[in-house]
Amino acid sequence: MAIKTRQMQRSKNTRIKIVIPVCICQFLLCSIAIGTVQSQNLEEYKVKAAFVYNFTKLIQWPKTAFDSEMEPFKIAVFGNEDLKESFQTIDGKISAGRVISIRYPDPKGNDYKKMLADSQVVFISRHTRLEQALQILNSIGDRPVLTIGEVKNFSRAGGIIQFFTRDDYLHFEINIKNAEAHQLKFSSRLLKLAVIVDEK
Repeated sequence: MAIKTRQMQRSKNTRIKIVIPVCICQFLLCSIAIGTVQSQNLEEYKVKAAFVYNFTKLIQWPKTAFDSEMEPFKIAVFGNEDLKESFQTIDGKISAGRVISIRYPDPKGNDYKKMLADSQVVFISRHTRLEQALQILNSIGDRPVLTIGEVKNFSRAGGIIQFFTRDDYLHFEINIKNAEAHQLKFSSRLLKLAVIVDEK
């Protein structure tokens, strides 16, 4: 599973191409197309938000992850302002009969731990300090929460899905052992597109 990107560190004013193969477009099930963008960082997170949305369709949560059949699909996002704008593109969409609800927990807020406990998905960007990322994972414990990150070795430090770039291509890897510990079941279709982490 890969998306062609250019140097992530380039200026926001630089016009950069994102090339998305046909197989990726089929996976995303959205209207992302080959083109140029003014902000690579913003476009990158729009793509990742689309991935996260489709992850919710291809992963099965236990019934205990929701209080009722009408409860929204709550996704907690940790990162900068680019993430907020990008993840708004999936806020309010429907997945598995549930409305997607994007939240941005404040670690200093009074409802921080409650928001984590209520979430079914937690996305931790590379703008989050490693120490804080580990604290978030520890706070989640073994609850049925899909954790997605970008920092190196995230999937080996307790996370479940990790985005990474190799040779200008965007990939994601899945730690099956961690997923099973959180009672999450992945579709075979999704597993075929991922790099599987082997901790043996």
